[in-house]
Order: sequence, then structure tokens, then C-alpha cells
Amino acid sequence: MKQSTGKTISRRAVLGSLCSLPLAGCQDGGASVRYRVIAKVLYNGQTHEASTVMECRYSRLKNSLVGMGGSTTLYGEALIFDLPAGGTIFILPYLRSKGGGFSEIYEPGILETLGIKNSVGGLNDDDLQRLAEAAGRMPFNFYGRYPVMVAFQDETKPKTIFEVLPGQMNESFAGVTFIGLDIEFTDAPITDLLRKRLTWLNLPSRTELFEREPPGSSKPDWELPLGHFVNDRGIGTPYFRAKGTPV
Repeated sequence: MKQSTGKTISRRAVLGSLCSLPLAGCQDGGASVRYRVIAKVLYNGQTHEASTVMECRYSRLKNSLVGMGGSTTLYGEALIFDLPAGGTIFILPYLRSKGGGFSEIYEPGILETLGIKNSVGGLNDDDLQRLAEAAGRMPFNFYGRYPVMVAFQDETKPKTIFEVLPGQMNESFAGVTFIGLDIEFTDAPITDLLRKRLTWLNLPSRTELFEREPPGSSKPDWELPLGHFVNDRGIGTPYFRAKGTPV
């Protein structure tokens, strides 16, 4: 389990954080939230949707190394959206930070969507009850920001990956306009489709799939290609699957 800090996850640290790490301290209550992420696009005057089911577990900690705190574990995988005009986007369970790296989005985003003002590290009893009782469908609200969206020129070849900006989706897929994301709380099974679709995810750990800068490169993160952030398979779970997903 990884302690949530709200900080940007570096390209070296993210994949290490995908596995469960022990935290000093005792759990003091928590809540699990199962939800469907629903992506919406407009094409030829009609709205089209695709979704994936994820789960986020929030734990409150006491007597940790930093006093009271909290942690999250996210389960699930990228949302696969086969667009009506052809082509596919994959909506990853991460946010693209201003510095170029990836950071958490659904963990704090669910709190913001539900109107919970406290952060993961400061959840109180009322917050945990609100999480446990969450129901219905509502717009995803995280300060107007959305997860990383990618596509492939040829999805059998991971090095053909490219980023799709939500506000400029029609530049990559003519006639398609991204509308937004909704969250619908559910008890449906967590989605497990990705490894069947992107079969190269099943290759052995540390198989190089994406671009990598040569050793000694000193380029800042914001100058690196997208593939650089998803190339290190480390423990076998790339950015396409959430950190809690067993591998």
C-alpha cells in the first residue's frame, strides 16, 4: 500500500509505487469506493460513451511515522474507448502533471467529486461515511483536469504511442469532441480487459516496450516523449493498470 502525498510521481518512482508497500502505523478505519468511470464524446451530433470499473480504498492511519495520516490503494485499469469514427483512446488512471510526469487523479478526484474538503491524509469519520455511502452518477470534478489519454498509430506496436489532449481530440480523430467524464458508483466487477486487448502487456517484466532516453541523458521531464514515462515495466505493471492491480 502506498501512502498518498499528493505529490507528482517521478518516472523512477511511479512503477515502484505500484506494488504494495508497508506503512508504519495502525489503520484507524477506512472506506472502499467502487465506481464506473464513464467517458463521453460527441460525434455527428450524438453522444457516445465508454466506461471502466475501478475501486479506490481509503485507509486512515494513526501512530504513523508522520503522526496521523492516510493511504489509498487503487484497483482497475485504463478505460478503453473505441471511438465511433474508428480509432481507440486509452484513458490512463493517472494525471499528467505540469512538470511532465504522472501523478494520482482518481484518489483525490473522488473526494473532490463528492464535495469532501479534507485530503486523503485528513479524512474524518463523516468523510469516510460519505465515501462508504456514495451512490448515483455525477460529473467527475478535479479542478477541470482529466486523466492522461493516449492512442497508438498501431496498437500492436507500443512505440507508436502518442498523447491525445482532451480539448483537442478532433485533431487526432476527426469530428470527435471530448465532452467529459462522469463517475457512477456501482457494485459491478472491476474491469479486467486490458491484457486481452494489448497483449504486449503480458510480456516478461523489464521488457522494453516504449522509448527510453540514452544513459546519462539530462533532459528535464517536460522535454521527454510520452513513451519515456511508460517504458519502465519494473514489477510488471505499466501505467495502463492501477497500482493495486495484482500482476
